[in-house]
Amino acid sequence: MKNYTFHFLIVTLISGILGYSGLEFPGDKFLRVVCLFAGVALMISCLDSLIVIRKNRKIKKSSSLND
Repeated sequence: MKNYTFHFLIVTLISGILGYSGLEFPGDKFLRVVCLFAGVALMISCLDSLIVIRKNRKIKKSSSLND
């Protein structure tokens, strides 16, 4: 999931700009929903990467203490 963080960021920004710009076109409500889901996926992806980094730090610390 953390490998897709940049992709979710791009999708969120583009769909947010197009969906919430105030322009009226047939797909604006769809883009707002896409922006919402991409934003949630972006937050989950960022949290996942933080958890993995902290877990790896903890493993490295415990292995260095055991040596």
